[in-house]
Amino acid sequence: MKNNKPCGFTLIEMSIVLIVISLILAGVLKTVGVQRQQLKRDETRQQLETIREALIGFALTSGRLPCPDTGIDGLEDFNGGASGPPPQDCLNDEGWVPHVDIGVGNRDAWGSRFRYRVTGTNDAPINSFTDDPIAPAISSFSVADVGDITVNDEAGNSIALGIPAIVISYGENARATPVGCTTGLSASEIENCDNETTSTNSTFISSFYSNVTNQEFDDLVIWIPLTILKARMIEAALLP
Repeated sequence: MKNNKPCGFTLIEMSIVLIVISLILAGVLKTVGVQRQQLKRDETRQQLETIREALIGFALTSGRLPCPDTGIDGLEDFNGGASGPPPQDCLNDEGWVPHVDIGVGNRDAWGSRFRYRVTGTNDAPINSFTDDPIAPAISSFSVADVGDITVNDEAGNSIALGIPAIVISYGENARATPVGCTTGLSASEIENCDNETTSTNSTFISSFYSNVTNQEFDDLVIWIPLTILKARMIEAALLP
């Protein structure tokens, strides 16, 4: 008997096949997206490590940590101006990494600049992390120096105290202007960029990546431990 069953797929069968293919593609694209994001985070972590070593290297050469770049030229900015007498303090304690002065890249894997805060000379307790040792009236580092920066986790528990300098990548959801960045960010991310151009807020958050609603966190944070900085400077005979 002749088989009258039509050849090929029916519309229902084709629909099922297309649905299955769509689900497979969605899973593959999601996996690829996650992998790309992880690669960018790994790349940025390596950049942050390089910046930290460059900052320490600058301190070993200059006897101080560099001032932040408050403009767009990648150079330190001082109260007295870059072309004036030896600077007595930074123009601001917080700004961008002075990438030209320390010889590093200035953009993370998402194309945003690295934020940088350093303990300034006018902060308490005794600090001179940005003092210029060239000026006779200004001291350079001493063993009594203590940083004014604190790093907490999201629950408010202290991770590190007395930090002399910190560098931040704001991740994929970076804001072009850190000051007043209150829209679309979690409380922890706001803590890393609110009012940081003054010395009134020196607390930062370091945590794991999260895309949970209202708990998003994709910042990458690195700092210079006080003990390591002083040990390196003692080794270089820059501290007694």
